[in-house]
Amino acid sequence: MTIYTRSDDAASEVSYPVMVYAMNADGQCVRRQQLVSADDRLALQLEAMTYQIYAIGGATDGDYAMPGVAEATATSVVALNADANHGDLMAGKNTVTLEDNESTTLALSLSRKVMHIERLVIKNVPATVDLVTVSFEPLYQSLLLNGEYSTATTKQRVSLTEQSDGTTWQTVADDIYMLPAADVATITVHFHTGDIVTSFAYTCPQPLQANKHIRISGTFTGDNELTLTGTISGDRWNGTTTINFTFNSDGSQTVDSSDEPAAGSDDEPSNPTGGQTEEGVEEGSAPEVGTAYKQCYVLSAEDDETGEYTVVTLLNKHETQIEGEQYETIEELEEQINSAIDSYNIGEIIGWRIPTEDEIKMIPVGKVSEYYRFNSGDEMSGSYYYFKGDNGLKCYYHSNNLIGNWNLGEALRPVTTVKFKK
Repeated sequence: MTIYTRSDDAASEVSYPVMVYAMNADGQCVRRQQLVSADDRLALQLEAMTYQIYAIGGATDGDYAMPGVAEATATSVVALNADANHGDLMAGKNTVTLEDNESTTLALSLSRKVMHIERLVIKNVPATVDLVTVSFEPLYQSLLLNGEYSTATTKQRVSLTEQSDGTTWQTVADDIYMLPAADVATITVHFHTGDIVTSFAYTCPQPLQANKHIRISGTFTGDNELTLTGTISGDRWNGTTTINFTFNSDGSQTVDSSDEPAAGSDDEPSNPTGGQTEEGVEEGSAPEVGTAYKQCYVLSAEDDETGEYTVVTLLNKHETQIEGEQYETIEELEEQINSAIDSYNIGEIIGWRIPTEDEIKMIPVGKVSEYYRFNSGDEMSGSYYYFKGDNGLKCYYHSNNLIGNWNLGEALRPVTTVKFKK
């Protein structure tokens, strides 16, 4: 029998090395062999009968204790060694029947069994805090050889690193993997000050599942009352989950959440954003420029090239102070801006981004300030606002129509566009 492996998702690659186990009808392991690259093919000499073939990908030697031939069963634990961290684990299984005098080729599809903490940022952390950690629970503790999870659960904690501005803490590693949540997940942010730890727990309304990227951005806004706001967004290899939340010493509250499968998938909803009658199209008539639409300022409204739709540009009512001069490179600044944009969803309105030069110049500062009396943070500050032009990231100062380099930027006020059918 010849075996080769592939991912069950065309957009993904198999994680190597891959350990393959062949088990007979009695559940006994008769062969174990490793594939180390996509070019490898396994050729196993086996007697004619039916076999269960199991495979585990990404279990790097030294990080995992893999069962040997003598003790391996379908429910053997793929055990993570002490002080090791999970990798990009995959698993696959199939049943194959071998006949006398026949050769069989088996394509073994592997699926991802972990989630990826792609980005985790906590901003505006008080200077008195010595360390920031974030914990996730209950997570599955182990993966079994058959691709299922053990019933045991565990907690995993991630330590963040203080950045040069002294108020931002974030992960610096890009390879943080975890087994998925075994039940409704609790995410807890811990502020460590000496021997005192102040913690805030948030209960996720959406499951933390395998095969998803997870991006978490939190901003500490409290003074005497500790309040944390942020966004958790999971960009699955074949879909997206977004969760908006606030939490403080009195508990946590979900602001908004959504789950968006990949476009064209069987699970794709016909009304993906809840407030839209068809993909990307809002209900009702287009609002007028200078008015409010779903707590957003209407910056512009123009017909599209077909004449069937009105394309409306919306300005977010919030802004974030991001001092460009604190960053050594434009790449570091753009990473911070993108992280801040993750926390900007307002209800059904999504897709926030850095304004273009034309859009940033449209903002009527006085009118926006007059309209947004929600709280002091909603008013335009008169800072140098970031925009994305043909020559990359720049900033714009409204009072004298001045364009500056990216490191002069001070504030972010994102925009988005929505369509209305005429």
